[in-house]
Amino acid sequence: MDELSPQGDLPAHGDDRLGGRRRGRDAQHRAAESRQRSDLGGGRLGARQSRVRVLRRDGAHVVEAPAYHRATASPARELGGTAVRILQIISVGSEVGGAEKSVRLIKDGLERRGHQVHVIATDRMSAGRQTFADELVPAISGNAAQRIARHFWYQRAYRQVGQALQTFQPDCVHLHTIGEFGPAVLAATAGYPQVLTVHGPEEWTRSLLRWKLDSAAAAHRLSATDVARYAYYRFMQRPAYLPWLRRVTRILTPSRYFADAIRRDVGSVPLFVVPNGIEHKSAQPLSEADHVVFAGRLERVKGVGVLLDALRELLPVRPGVRLTVVGDGPDRTRLEASAADLVAAQRVIFRGWLAESDVIECLGTASVVALPSIWPENFPTVALEALQVGRPLVASRVGGLPELVGGDNGALVSAGSAGELAAALDSLLGRRVVLERMGAASVSRAERYRLEEFLDALEHHYKQAAAT
Repeated sequence: MDELSPQGDLPAHGDDRLGGRRRGRDAQHRAAESRQRSDLGGGRLGARQSRVRVLRRDGAHVVEAPAYHRATASPARELGGTAVRILQIISVGSEVGGAEKSVRLIKDGLERRGHQVHVIATDRMSAGRQTFADELVPAISGNAAQRIARHFWYQRAYRQVGQALQTFQPDCVHLHTIGEFGPAVLAATAGYPQVLTVHGPEEWTRSLLRWKLDSAAAAHRLSATDVARYAYYRFMQRPAYLPWLRRVTRILTPSRYFADAIRRDVGSVPLFVVPNGIEHKSAQPLSEADHVVFAGRLERVKGVGVLLDALRELLPVRPGVRLTVVGDGPDRTRLEASAADLVAAQRVIFRGWLAESDVIECLGTASVVALPSIWPENFPTVALEALQVGRPLVASRVGGLPELVGGDNGALVSAGSAGELAAALDSLLGRRVVLERMGAASVSRAERYRLEEFLDALEHHYKQAAAT
């Protein structure tokens, strides 16, 4: 657990439009909010009592709204040695990616320890999937203008989260991916101790913002639509997020790479590196075959197209190599069409979405696990799973991946380079002694990311947030 920047007050930074007068205005805002609570009787703010205003402050649109507050006089109960109530908030409530899997592990793990956990998610991508959420907020919908307005301020989420706060009365709120809720969820929960885990690019992460756009990985230039989206994110949504983000009690992120990006983008905030944890799985014996496995969401930024190109370069020198692709996503149809000849030759198989136990089993059949991402991954769960089952990894040299993969347990290559990827795979496949040595190093690395130690760290941060 690594504290990077413990300061709570922030200087003006980068394109922050609030300027150096932010501190004084924050104090005025808090005083006005306190007077408003007093006018309402000094208790929690009900949804019908909330007053939301959209202001222009130093050239930026900023939403001001009263936060919901605990009914008790103290901000939270003492967390040491007692069961606590944690409200978890995430955009998607089914396991479509690593962030969602992490929240499910947190929920299950904390409940095993006797804590009460309530998860709120939107219903986006929940159709036909098993959800771990206790409560669903309707996903943002409507015509283009309505969706833009609701991403800027989603009153339904503000009201429903506020009602959950009043009912559940959490000791701490743990926010995860919040793009489907927008700044409204930060405003609603601002009266409680807040812990925010940053799993990937968000609307307010300026230096990572382009990776939220569909054309970022597909071309050297953004599409006209994505140029407009980028402008909206940077000059409308980002300024709406920043005042609320700078009041969050603690910000966590699994990798140093993302911590550095957040520090550049937001300034001096209470920022901590807390690597994700994972349930223990036993290492698997190494397969005799040349078998490469990819597991993840099928979208352009994951680099599966690059992996298919690398396989074509590899086949002339390793005709027996096979690739298994596990996962689903918007790019699946295009990828299957582009690999039709490889599928017909039984060199590639697309397995689709698999349950977690089946993913682990499939990773255990690999000689090497490939992570050919184009975008800067944070701390991908599949990498942790590959470490646990004792598999070498060949990964792109981007984001937090170099914190998980090194020369002892695999190889790093330039993102988007099919040639480098093919060469790295060729250097490992067929060399059983090397693969076994690297697999043992992966198992050793996995020891750093035990679930129970991760939960210990979260309990520590909840306690510190409540004491702030």
